[in-house]
Amino acid sequence: MSRRAARRRLLGSAVALGGLWLGAGLAPTATAHRAHVTLTRLLANRAAGNWELIHSIHYHDAAVALRRLAPGQGLQPGSAAGQARLMLEIETRIAWFDPQATPLRPKPVGAELSGDAVVLYQELVTPTLQGRYQLRSTFLHDVFAAQRNNFSIELAQNPLPLRLDAAQPTASFEVS
Repeated sequence: MSRRAARRRLLGSAVALGGLWLGAGLAPTATAHRAHVTLTRLLANRAAGNWELIHSIHYHDAAVALRRLAPGQGLQPGSAAGQARLMLEIETRIAWFDPQATPLRPKPVGAELSGDAVVLYQELVTPTLQGRYQLRSTFLHDVFAAQRNNFSIELAQNPLPLRLDAAQPTASFEVS
């Protein structure tokens, strides 16, 4: 799948998920936007033999996070240095484990601004093990008290949505 097609799917998924959450009355009152939510999509790129991870963060949240994570450095979400700092936070705060509890280490492949979001990309050689994979995310939990991290596991025909927050930072998904 091309990056352009992936971006279109990401934005469509984000709009749909956001509409569902807002329609259900789950979003708290906020000043810049209704909720502090990230969306990470995990996709299989069979042609390349890897998993692709696409992380989308609202631009305002990314700007506030950079000010709090790197005070006085003047990092911006649109700069290479700001995007690198956000990627470092993703690498240290989102952990993936295979069925044998071995950590998986996605590699960063890029970042860009897309609409009102900062989008960061990672990839990982497709694991060969089948079974239950674990995920732990504390991404931006120390920046925003009500931070929610949504994951869309798109390895099978029907995507599996996972919603993680400070009260429930872990989840699992099956790979067969």
